[in-house]
Amino acid sequence: MFHATILEPLEADQWFVDSIDLREFVATARDIRARTKHNPALTLTELEPHFKTLLTKQNWLPENFAQPNPNSAMGGGIGQWLLYRAQDRSLTIFSLVIPPGSTTPVHDHLAWGLIGLYKGQLEETRYQRVDNGYTQESAVLELIEVQQQKRGDIYHLLPPDGDIHAVKATTIFAPSVSIHVMGNDIGSILRNQYDPEQKSVRSFRSGYSNISPKG
Repeated sequence: MFHATILEPLEADQWFVDSIDLREFVATARDIRARTKHNPALTLTELEPHFKTLLTKQNWLPENFAQPNPNSAMGGGIGQWLLYRAQDRSLTIFSLVIPPGSTTPVHDHLAWGLIGLYKGQLEETRYQRVDNGYTQESAVLELIEVQQQKRGDIYHLLPPDGDIHAVKATTIFAPSVSIHVMGNDIGSILRNQYDPEQKSVRSFRSGYSNISPKG
């Protein structure tokens, strides 16, 4: 199943965290994207060292953007806090906060992305879709790998084969916090949530914890 969600441009870039470190990273990301927009794999490769630098700095993310959200659209108290969104919606940066023991649904992203662990520990389970995708509400996934992620680790998202996963916080006393850099407005579009055991798929919109559903 594939969703082509058409979104209107915003009036301007949106900044929800005013940080010199974040602004410098966004400027770099936009420059790299402009040069490599026809090669997403190259975009990820060139952007990764700059992202790693951002992750090493522990004073730019306000504490309120590192909290769970009991009203999460993703369930499990998972907070998805928008930090930056480009006017044309071609770049978003958000923090994903997963309480201890909680797991995201199995989901896709429909765009390139970088995910870096800012605090805590995660277990990422990756899948690949192996059916033809023609049957509505049905999907067959194959388990690819399970990886343990620690602070500072970065992994790539690249459709169609490297885009489906679930993530679990393996910390005990505090949430895990990961930073996502995405090549779309991921919280606003329709994308896919999977149940590997039931071989089913449905549409969902994750939204952002600090934005109204119509935002």
